[in-house]
Amino acid sequence: MSAIQLKIEHLVLDNDNPRITHADSQQQALQKVIRDQKTKLVRLAESIVEHGLSPIERLMVLEVSPSPKRYIALEGNRRVAALRLLTNPAAMTGLDMPNGTQRAIERLAKIFDKSEVEPIDAFGVGSRDEGRYWVELRHNGEDKGRGVVGWRPIVAARFRKKEPAIQAFDMVMDQGGFAEDDAESIKEGFSLTTLRRLIESKDVLKELGLSVEKGQLCTVLPGSELIKPLKRIIQDIADKEVDSRSLNTTDKMLGYVRGFGKADKSDFGKKVASRPIEGIPKSEFTKSAGKKSRRKKSTRSKRTAVVPKNCPINVTNNRIAEIYQELRTLKLDVARNAIAVLMRVFLEMSVDNFLEDHNTQLKFTPPKGNREVWKTLDKKLAEVVAMLVTLGVPQAHFTALLRDLSVASSPMNTDLFHLYVHDRFATPSPGELTAAWDHAQPLFEKIWP
Repeated sequence: MSAIQLKIEHLVLDNDNPRITHADSQQQALQKVIRDQKTKLVRLAESIVEHGLSPIERLMVLEVSPSPKRYIALEGNRRVAALRLLTNPAAMTGLDMPNGTQRAIERLAKIFDKSEVEPIDAFGVGSRDEGRYWVELRHNGEDKGRGVVGWRPIVAARFRKKEPAIQAFDMVMDQGGFAEDDAESIKEGFSLTTLRRLIESKDVLKELGLSVEKGQLCTVLPGSELIKPLKRIIQDIADKEVDSRSLNTTDKMLGYVRGFGKADKSDFGKKVASRPIEGIPKSEFTKSAGKKSRRKKSTRSKRTAVVPKNCPINVTNNRIAEIYQELRTLKLDVARNAIAVLMRVFLEMSVDNFLEDHNTQLKFTPPKGNREVWKTLDKKLAEVVAMLVTLGVPQAHFTALLRDLSVASSPMNTDLFHLYVHDRFATPSPGELTAAWDHAQPLFEKIWP
């Protein structure tokens, strides 16, 4: 293998790209990539126009012709497709693609400057077999650390912006005195949504001796007192003793933190001047943390299925009820892929059933279109939520769900559900699946009362 630099004109699509079935020509390969990626290809093109190609991801290519110089992209077909369209929008002639997608590409092509991306860094291999290991490693998940290790939702949130909830979480994990395996157990599947709900309440912050100033979480307490209730909160969330559903009002949140015992309450008689919690010296926490101690385990039994045992929904449609029953019985540790697919099916069928029961069509005719098309899942979900709010359900019931739909790292993101169903390299974890169900359950309870 060797590092090489190429021009866009040197690159061709892989007719046997795993994302698509075999294509007989470059035009057919481009058509299949467009059909597979839809608006995601437009977003990629926008990113290339605005920021260029990623400096940390090279193409992997196989030479197929020395003259004229041509290289198949074994890794990077989406980028090649986007680049071809940006440099030659006429290539869309004769292709079946939405008018909006075509117009977006044409608009981007007018401002695209290929000198900003050329020469393109690539790595050449001598055969498909030589590149197979690296392609599979790139797309086959973490593979016990050999591949790309995905970020937990809390890590992704920390990267985007270290918001007050992340500041509180990091302080507890750094200074809470947890044993290493207990700390890892807490981080796995931790619900940032629940912690965020508490930290975003000014009344709760005041109860904990905290405030937010210019994005910084500040306190009037010494570290040894501050960490007591925060450590209790982190452990309760990790152990599923509380969640965003049980803490869905200010009164419930205040009742929760005010109900802590003496060992978990701060002594406000030791107040100090307000300062950011990230500036508190480690020595202030030593007395509270002590030696590494074992975390008290939750008394709740381990959840073996994606649907909790006390889930109150009542599915009345026979076919959907069968799917629900399978979700209640399949074991998370042996049937992750089956559960992911069934969750996607259960979600869409439940939404469709609700809409049809309320005389809402599942198809629509796009503006300037001449035929009906099926509504996307995110559009149908938005319609269901809007109808439930109209029927008197508080909007707050769906805040976490609606936020999750647009967050790429969220287990409820619709694109991620599509990957679980259609991408042979995407494998969900039990934590991701249970979090996805928990975020969607308030909606299911209203659809199936």
